[in-house]
Amino acid sequence: MDAPPNLNKPVLYWDADCAFCRRWVERWESSSGQAIIYRALQKAPPKVVAAAGGEPFQRIVLSYPDGSLLTGAHAALVALAAGGLGGKLLLRAYLALPPLRKASEAAYRWVAGHRSWCAGLTNLLWGRGTLVTNYRISGYFFPRLIGLIFIFAFLSLWGQIDGLAGSRGILPVEAHLRAVQEHCAATHRPWAAWLQVPSLLWFGSSDLMLHMWLAVGTVASVALALGLLPAVSALAAWLCYLSFASAVPVFLNFQWDALLLEAGLLVVFYVRWSRRLTRGASTPPRVARLLVWWLLFRLMFESGLVKLYGFDAAGRNTWLEGTALDYHYFTQPLPVWTSWWFAQLPGWFHLFSLALVFAIELLGPFLMVGPRRLRMTAFWAFSLLMILIAASGHYGFFNLLTLALCVSLVDDASWPAWLRQRWSARPVAPPAWPVRLQAKILPWFALLMVVLTTLQLLLVLRVLSPSSLAPVLGPFAPLRSANSYGLFSVMTTERPEITIEASPDGRVWQPYRFRYQMAADENNLPFFLPHMPRLDWQMWFAALEYRSSGQPPAWMMPLLGQLQAQSDSVLGLLDTESRPESAPTFFRLRLDLLTFTSREVRAATGHVWEAAPLPDYTIEGRLQR
Repeated sequence: MDAPPNLNKPVLYWDADCAFCRRWVERWESSSGQAIIYRALQKAPPKVVAAAGGEPFQRIVLSYPDGSLLTGAHAALVALAAGGLGGKLLLRAYLALPPLRKASEAAYRWVAGHRSWCAGLTNLLWGRGTLVTNYRISGYFFPRLIGLIFIFAFLSLWGQIDGLAGSRGILPVEAHLRAVQEHCAATHRPWAAWLQVPSLLWFGSSDLMLHMWLAVGTVASVALALGLLPAVSALAAWLCYLSFASAVPVFLNFQWDALLLEAGLLVVFYVRWSRRLTRGASTPPRVARLLVWWLLFRLMFESGLVKLYGFDAAGRNTWLEGTALDYHYFTQPLPVWTSWWFAQLPGWFHLFSLALVFAIELLGPFLMVGPRRLRMTAFWAFSLLMILIAASGHYGFFNLLTLALCVSLVDDASWPAWLRQRWSARPVAPPAWPVRLQAKILPWFALLMVVLTTLQLLLVLRVLSPSSLAPVLGPFAPLRSANSYGLFSVMTTERPEITIEASPDGRVWQPYRFRYQMAADENNLPFFLPHMPRLDWQMWFAALEYRSSGQPPAWMMPLLGQLQAQSDSVLGLLDTESRPESAPTFFRLRLDLLTFTSREVRAATGHVWEAAPLPDYTIEGRLQR
């Protein structure tokens, strides 16, 4: 026999023969806890049965201890309000807005009259169950994955930092910091240097200190991946990476650097503030989880939006023309060996892929906030897109980072059964005072992030102008952790490549070979995920700038100077076989247009690339020591 209801609590009576009702009452009961007692209408008092419309039952009934009754949508909203803030807001709106009250009751009557159809829709959209979702499993793995990606980023940069920003590098960081300091001192704001370049490198930027700060960041990343002091480790990794992104902006100013910084900062609040990230205390705060979802939403949606506005200097938008992927595979910065094969696929496949990209990036983000199966559809769609991008080109750790963000979408019920069993134990509450402190800080942090990033989204939507938002966004811009995104906004339709050649006498020229830069006789095109060769990547941008303006970028001259000085740090970024025997005196920059060969040409010659020289862009001269 059912236990008699607690007379001090309201009782919600529902039709136990209704499969649709059963699914949603299970959800309400799990979220409202002991605030409301749930009972079947089949065993209800006559007064309650009459309020329900008699058999067959037409509506649920909420009975208060004083004998008063609520029915229909009003009763349902009271039950929802017992489960959290969202339900409370809906109930307040229902009570305050008569039109909403009428619409809610009409919708309730329609659902009550189509319960079989609604039960099928519930099964389709929610899957196994409608219980309130939990994110203990993804809350355990997501921060560790971000820690792993931080490890990749630090180790990749560590092997290049001497050549990029060391004392004998292309753009020495000490000189950059000194210039910033002198500029701020000249404007009588010496303290502004720290705000303009927020970096630990102000405490030391010698070659030894650069390696020390990278070591600190790597250790913090390893600790985060292991779940040790997760919030502190995430903050330390974020601060160390920000230090290099701020002080070495030319080579660490890519969108995935900004994405890693924003994700790393969110992880500080995503994890519970405790000594270890354990299975028993891995559920992230709901607000922090929604911030991660908001980041993923903006990344995907803004990447789709910018393609709609992606007109080049000639007024052409290959995305809207449907031809973007005809060029993408050979014009992307660092193709891999599969890129040639993707480029050979028929035109209908490229057109279908383009439509799929638009569907995933513009529609997929809105599925994230839907029921479980819609959210999991977004998860699989985003994951598929990232896997295809990684399989057809090289973008460092970007694809892995986006996949890690996608993991945050997966609730516990969507993981395999064998994994769910490991999290079946009762959650363990972390220490009280750090959680209370986190709970006080998190809402204000979330409000700031939502405001800043929403303004960024409005910029992408072209609702607001950059000048109008500069006073608001400007002070936070140096932190590089509240960003807008937009990958492949303008698809380049040709691939210029710079070749640097050196000569001791101006007659015999020897090219410098980059490890990963494309060249006419380069046929290997290896995968090297997750390493990001930053000089090779910048050479792609340098060629585009050279092609459009007729002048190479400003950092090219320091590069040539270090090559002439035969800096081991800079030469270490290149292929060792291209190192000249003696210091060169003359340099030449040559520009060629590269395109993929056809199937017939590759079958006959084995070559991947065809090259067309652009002699009007050749610069040749003697470099003064």
